[in-house]
Amino acid sequence: MTFTVSLGELSIFIIAIAFLILVVSVIPTFIQLRQTGKALQELSEEGKRFLADVKEITHKINGQVGDMEEPLKKLRDVTLKATEVAEIVVDAVKGPAVTVAGVLAGITFGLKHFRKGGGEDVRE
Repeated sequence: MTFTVSLGELSIFIIAIAFLILVVSVIPTFIQLRQTGKALQELSEEGKRFLADVKEITHKINGQVGDMEEPLKKLRDVTLKATEVAEIVVDAVKGPAVTVAGVLAGITFGLKHFRKGGGEDVRE
């Protein structure tokens, strides 16, 4: 029994075996690619949930910052008014304080002058 194979038939047989080897080696690659696609989809869904949480947190923070805006304005107004009141008090007290200090200095000078008999210089 002899087999006679022509060159064309042998070429087709070798091409078929090469194609079979290619298909067998590519199948695990496609399986891995499919698993990678699923993992990427899960990561994308987790990222969407994360972004939704971040959006909610940002919204809450913006609300709290908005709530703080009015008290900060009031605090600024009170601070400005307190500064004005302090200036008014200083101006109101400065004049009488200088007058009282002058009067006390004069009384002290007069008392020292009268004790020494009026002839000596009591400024020392």
